Amino acid sequence: MRFLGNPGTGKTVVARIVGKLLIALGAISYPERVKVFNEVARSDLVAQYVGQTAPKVQKEVEKSLGGVFFLDEAYSLVNGERDQFGHEADTLIKEMEDKRANFVVDRLL
Repeated sequence: MRFLGNPGTGKTVVARIVGKLLIALGAISYPERVKVFNEVARSDLVAQYVGQTAPKVQKEVEKSLGGVFFLDEAYSLVNGERDQFGHEADTLIKEMEDKRANFVVDRLL
């Protein structure tokens, strides 16, 4: 899901409500896991050194299985041309694709 809109219009609030509602309604089924709403930001995904980001991304995705992976302000992941996260973003895309049946990804743009 994507939530788009101008600053201050309540996108984050609505995304949190929708994510928690999906969990409460049982819309996400992954019986071995406790249903979680995992809100992540850039600092949870991007490491300080090249090569350390992919494991951080995988850890956050793993925590979200059976629940909701809420990426607040997704645009902040890449901070300009020299930012190394662009290379590691493939990890997040692959995890989202490979595990799409087991969790929901909410993101704000």
